[in-house]
Amino acid sequence: MEASIDTNVIIHLYKANLQSVLFNRFEKLKVCEFIRNHEMINHAGQDIIYLFDKDVEDGKIEIVTDQYLKSIRMYQVFLQHVKDLRILFDVRDLGEVYAIAIAKTLGCTCLVTDDIKERGPHYTLMRIPDSEVIPFTFFEILLLDFLEGKMPEKNLLEAFYLICTISGLDWNIQSVLKKFIKRFWKDPYSEKEKEWMRRFCADNGINAKARIQILLYYIDNQKQKKA
Repeated sequence: MEASIDTNVIIHLYKANLQSVLFNRFEKLKVCEFIRNHEMINHAGQDIIYLFDKDVEDGKIEIVTDQYLKSIRMYQVFLQHVKDLRILFDVRDLGEVYAIAIAKTLGCTCLVTDDIKERGPHYTLMRIPDSEVIPFTFFEILLLDFLEGKMPEKNLLEAFYLICTISGLDWNIQSVLKKFIKRFWKDPYSEKEKEWMRRFCADNGINAKARIQILLYYIDNQKQKKA
């Protein structure tokens, strides 16, 4: 899968030195030059920018420039997507607007963003039945790794809480797991969400119910130990 990634998830994962979850999940990662040259300058520290640029140099991330879009004659398409999306979202979501516009322009399957506020990009894309872009947060990517057996439950919780602590995110594993289950199985906002997960599990030989039960048991056991 190819993914367009937004500022906040870059900052959260690089702060925790867990950017590898992006490289392990997606075949290609694309970042709009506006995000690198404006959003990251304004919101990311120089240490994060240095590590990010090193990954760009190593070919792990592709910066999508206006010049490149012009060279493939897609620049006007990109600008139209930006114009259309800016009507939908708050002015504070400009980074997400550009990230989604890149995904739509270049045909990326996924958007990776940790902006999950109501009416935000992640919230909105989930509720558009015919949207060709599927949004994921860092915790959803961690949970996908767990379902595949790539990440044990202990490592999942450690990674989740490390990112939350370092980035000042007031999230807990129980609440995000409930959101994950609701989104893909229990009460999906659109059939595309349920169908995507059905294919993901079928293609990877995953018994999702059994895996989630293992995780729930582990979480409950950890809570009892702390009590």
